[in-house]
Amino acid sequence: MASKHSISRRSFLKAVGAGSAAVAAAGVLSACGGSSSSTASSAASTAASSAPATTELAAEQVLNLIYTDLSLIDVNDVRNANEFEVLTAVQEGLFRTFTDENGVDVTENAGCESYDVSDDGLTYTFHLREGMKWSDDQPVTAQNYVDSWLRLVNPDLAFSYAFLAYGIVGAEDYCENGGKLEDVAVEYVDDLTFKATLIAPDPAFIKKVGMVCFYPVRKDLIDAAEAAGGNWTNDYTLHVFNGPFYISDRVLENNMTLKKNEKYWNADEITLTQINLRVVDESSTKAQLMESQQIDVLTLTDYEYVTRWENKVADGTFQYFSKAEPSVTYLVIDQHPAGNGGPSGLMLSPKCRKAMALAMDRDEFNLMFKEGLVTPAYGLIPYGITVGEDEFRAAHEEPLASEDTSPEALKALFEEGMAEAGVSGSASDVTLTTFLYNANAENMSQQEWYKQQLEDKLGVHVQIDTYPDVSTWKTARDSYQYDFYSMGWNGDYNDPMTFMELFVTGNGYAKFMGGYSNPEYDSMVEQAGASQDDAERMELFGKAEALLMEEGGCIPLYYDNSQMYAQSYVSGLSMPMFGAEYEFSRVKILAH
Repeated sequence: MASKHSISRRSFLKAVGAGSAAVAAAGVLSACGGSSSSTASSAASTAASSAPATTELAAEQVLNLIYTDLSLIDVNDVRNANEFEVLTAVQEGLFRTFTDENGVDVTENAGCESYDVSDDGLTYTFHLREGMKWSDDQPVTAQNYVDSWLRLVNPDLAFSYAFLAYGIVGAEDYCENGGKLEDVAVEYVDDLTFKATLIAPDPAFIKKVGMVCFYPVRKDLIDAAEAAGGNWTNDYTLHVFNGPFYISDRVLENNMTLKKNEKYWNADEITLTQINLRVVDESSTKAQLMESQQIDVLTLTDYEYVTRWENKVADGTFQYFSKAEPSVTYLVIDQHPAGNGGPSGLMLSPKCRKAMALAMDRDEFNLMFKEGLVTPAYGLIPYGITVGEDEFRAAHEEPLASEDTSPEALKALFEEGMAEAGVSGSASDVTLTTFLYNANAENMSQQEWYKQQLEDKLGVHVQIDTYPDVSTWKTARDSYQYDFYSMGWNGDYNDPMTFMELFVTGNGYAKFMGGYSNPEYDSMVEQAGASQDDAERMELFGKAEALLMEEGGCIPLYYDNSQMYAQSYVSGLSMPMFGAEYEFSRVKILAH
């Protein structure tokens, strides 16, 4: 007998100093029959402000925000944080993520009323909420979801997140290997029911399909727009909306207006009538707008304001939130066999790589470059990531946290690796090469810090190469002209797999991640991916992370934290660890 479930409820590649980033969403699975669930963790948002002085609502329910203009509004093609934020507000998928009063992610049923899972864990049948409508009064149907999921893996469209659907029978073959569309096991049953069949059980499947790229689409409108030569990708006038808000106006590179969608299934619970989004580039201007109440919520990128605004938090003018992100920044090391160990010839040596990893003083980096506001990383998996209901970091000490980091020990370890690699001489004979293209003052300062750490601790020399643009940088990367460079990853969904799979041999992101390869690691990650036993998965992921760190598969530096401020009169703002950075649908503007 199949089990029945309901849910109560951010890939993203960060090229640090070398590119841009995107973000993604997922949720938390509840027990059978429940309507809500949450996952406790040390990573929940923490607020340093008192409760609002009033619960009386302001006459005008308008929220004013900063945003980066969107390059697309196609849910299947979503890539960047700003796109996730807006699309989550104006569209509705199977589930929606909020945060509770403790800042913990809570995932609730949205477009999905419930779902069934077959006893073998392979077939998921989704039952949609009755009465849902698009903003043009057409019903939201199961066919809209089927069209979306099949479109996501269309090889001609090459969507960034197609790989998240590869667990579905036929999806990867269709997208990558010339397979047939009709063999992709996503099936319409009736207007309120559709199902998907997996190749193997996937404990993270529900977390994946809550993401924006799996939201429903209107194929009739897409086809009509394309036939007429319209810009479906980014012209809001061609779209319809089924979320709490809709896009009512937009001036490219300037502003966007969202208004309450009265046709939304839960419109009675939406208090905001309008959200004003404006493009502002300078961090000092953003701060001035916040101080003058012209914007209502701000995520800081200039950490100096954390100190400057302490008095505003203390007197209740601002609410302050520090939120752990599902994000790790690290140094990628060239382990591709074709790269022959990088320019140094040593990066295929686990001992050389581990010595480099242990040479980094992460606390010093945090203080010098992050004002002490990020979390030093001694493992791959950030705080707040869970297996079932248990936090991974609570179960596993960070592998590099208790290692000997004396320069003598590190130099000896590095030179052992040299000898095993057949490279003669001492560490002082070695030159390691790092590179970047966005050579601004901050990025160059960080590169100089890496150089100092490795030269002081290991006795090597470090060469910093710079490139004029991303194209030349990518060419150098793809021809293995580096020993290491800075990179990062934001998890797609709340499971260690979203980080662990990056280092599996042959993974599609291998060229970004240095090409680490170990059959033992691959086997443990594969077993964890298929297991339905949370305790077994927790153990396997822990062993795999420990192996990756022991072999210096990458050099973790820090887990990101966000510093967020809201005006005292903003109530009900959610800041999920997974999902859009901000969830606005329950916001209320209090009298002020």
